[in-house]
Amino acid sequence: MAQTHVPKALRDNPAEADRVLGRHWRKPKLLCDIEALELIFDPPKKILRYSDFRTYQKWMTDVIMSHFAVFLGAEMGLGKTGATLKAMVELLDAGTVKKILVVAPLNVAENTWPDEIATWAFSRHLEYSVITGDLDERIAGLRAEADVYMINRENLPWLQKWIGSSKWDFDMLVYDEASRLKGGSKKTDSQRISEFGVLSRMRYKFKKIVLLSGTPAPNGLIDLWGPMFICDRGARLGTSITAYRDRYFRHDMYARKYEPFEWSHKEIMGAISDIFYSLREEDYLELPPLIFRDHTVTLPPKALEIYRRMERTSVIEELNVSAVNAGVLVNKLLQLANGSIYQDDQTAAHVHDAKLDVLSSIMAESFGQPVLLAYSYQFDLERIKKRFPQARIFGDGKYDVRDWNAGRIPLLLTHPASAGHGLNFQHGGNQAVWYGLNWSLELYKQFIKRLHRSGQKEDHVIMHRIMAKNTVDFDVLRTLDRKGVTQDEITDAVRVRLERVQTPWKMAA
Repeated sequence: MAQTHVPKALRDNPAEADRVLGRHWRKPKLLCDIEALELIFDPPKKILRYSDFRTYQKWMTDVIMSHFAVFLGAEMGLGKTGATLKAMVELLDAGTVKKILVVAPLNVAENTWPDEIATWAFSRHLEYSVITGDLDERIAGLRAEADVYMINRENLPWLQKWIGSSKWDFDMLVYDEASRLKGGSKKTDSQRISEFGVLSRMRYKFKKIVLLSGTPAPNGLIDLWGPMFICDRGARLGTSITAYRDRYFRHDMYARKYEPFEWSHKEIMGAISDIFYSLREEDYLELPPLIFRDHTVTLPPKALEIYRRMERTSVIEELNVSAVNAGVLVNKLLQLANGSIYQDDQTAAHVHDAKLDVLSSIMAESFGQPVLLAYSYQFDLERIKKRFPQARIFGDGKYDVRDWNAGRIPLLLTHPASAGHGLNFQHGGNQAVWYGLNWSLELYKQFIKRLHRSGQKEDHVIMHRIMAKNTVDFDVLRTLDRKGVTQDEITDAVRVRLERVQTPWKMAA
């Protein structure tokens, strides 16, 4: 069927678009027929059954079935997608729900969920549709008849606007990587409705709500209000994030952050422990050792002089670079540590190749084994691609995940924000590189778990970290370590060990 462009006049009028174009004028963006996909890519190496579930996966399914709303903070690789799928199938078969909306990061919506549906015998009969891409593709995906609809989270506001509140017929929500809801703001910076705003507005339509995350509170207790509000409309932590902050935190105006009172942790975790569960990987899985190999590079004398001058004065006149505040300055220093810096006109000035040379050594020592790399800046990407023409940029191809897991990509370049959640890269290699760290604990842990997760066949996983000596790189690492302690304290408070918890209790809607 030929592709049809939706005229601008019809874009905000779905009823008129139906009348003019017909209800089935465009095929969905992605092939959603499992049998056809497997003719192209081969079926999964093994189709798994419910009998292959681990005990804790069965427990997760039972928790979802017995709660109106639940937040599962299960660490990466524990199989929460499969456990959620089983609950979805049971609820659909029982007629409890009829139409399920899965909201996830783009690549997770397009790849991980469809792959998971094909992997389990109990879910292969599900009809699903992927609502991503341009306007035509999203409309086609939405109009396909299906049990489960997967959409990337950025398009959730569009979905609500296109359908309208009165015709919204999704009666189960699965929000994958729910730490995205941590801000609790109903509007974006541009004053458009946010994902959180859509869900808080449409929450009354859902009969079941499941929030999933491998990193449920990357910045501590402050992150918990948003997800909890979607679960209970403020019954446990209050009806506004302002009230939550005022009650449980002291505001450090100079540091621009909120610090919990000494008693806040106990009270908050006690209030939400009936619908918030944490499962830690170390309690259930024996994974191969994760080996960190830190490569400390010394900046060349000229580059180090520029770095120190930028650190001291916030200005590099010959490069037309200036930092207007401390936040911009730190970002500029991170750029310099990596090898380039964005000038005031947004063009990149090259300063050194110290990290690039270390990457060359890592690639040489990998002896042809695939390497997954996390980069920070566009200039990193361009210089790495120039040095290693055989590298592929994740997202350039529709089937990058499959090609990586088949061993067809020697060096896969990813930004942690686009490849940090839910993607199964563990079948394609056991070596990863941080070319430059960032401040996000969530992205840091998620990227590491692309390889260090259940299904990794090698007897170890190597995580290379390239850091410039005596630079802000080491400040970032220390900050990530501190944040990790905070999140561990939170998840420990609701940690589930199945020798202690046998059956979940029910919560009234």
